[in-house]
Amino acid sequence: MFILVVFGVLCGILASILGAGSSMMMTPLLIYVFPLVTGDYFSIQTITSATLALTFFSTATASMRYHAAKLIPYRYALILAVSGSAGSFVSAAYISKQVNHLFILILFGAIAVLSLVFNLVPIKKKGEQGPKKIFFVMGIVIIFFLGITTGIIGIGGMVLFMPYMVYVLCFSVRKTIISSTFAGAMIALFGIIGKSLIGMMDWKVSLVVAVGGMIGGFFGPTFSKFFSERILGYGLNVILFMIIFTVLIDIYKNI
Repeated sequence: MFILVVFGVLCGILASILGAGSSMMMTPLLIYVFPLVTGDYFSIQTITSATLALTFFSTATASMRYHAAKLIPYRYALILAVSGSAGSFVSAAYISKQVNHLFILILFGAIAVLSLVFNLVPIKKKGEQGPKKIFFVMGIVIIFFLGITTGIIGIGGMVLFMPYMVYVLCFSVRKTIISSTFAGAMIALFGIIGKSLIGMMDWKVSLVVAVGGMIGGFFGPTFSKFFSERILGYGLNVILFMIIFTVLIDIYKNI
């Protein structure tokens, strides 16, 4: 189980530095790397529940640090988080039990491809402005559907929402990362609640991964000082490309 803690620490650090979306690393680690190291395999439902736990504990820990520093813009972040949480709960409690392994792989692959595309878009620092009401309402709808993906595959896709927050809602990059971290924690929490109600949470694996996620989430904001956004962005793009390539091969084998 030590390897699961290590996975959690690594993903927790990246998630708290770049936003909740980086925890999508956990899914390929559990599907492909864990069997190579241990010879054991997890079911897809165990993997999605572990990813939900990782996302919640790592981003919640980072959010507590941001809260202590009074950096979370609750006026906007809380509304977005509630919308995403509603989608996460509905999909976890009512939709996730209806999907199979291939569907989850395809959905995960699509999220990874979109994440790579959006990561390739350079996010420029802008002056802080308040979002226009119509665009903020659109954002509430968008994050609801991203919440639905959380309940199914255990990953909220917040990295897809970050460019919208910067370019459309006119949030600063720092405010965007902090808001997505806070929203990611709430969305994952309600996904966990939804899966728990139908008995689909594997708590043994999830809690082990969560321990690592908490450690990574606590130290992630500290490590962010030592790396430029450009280096972190390049590293994440390489990881996403490797994930996409591996998942596409797996999808082809399962068709």
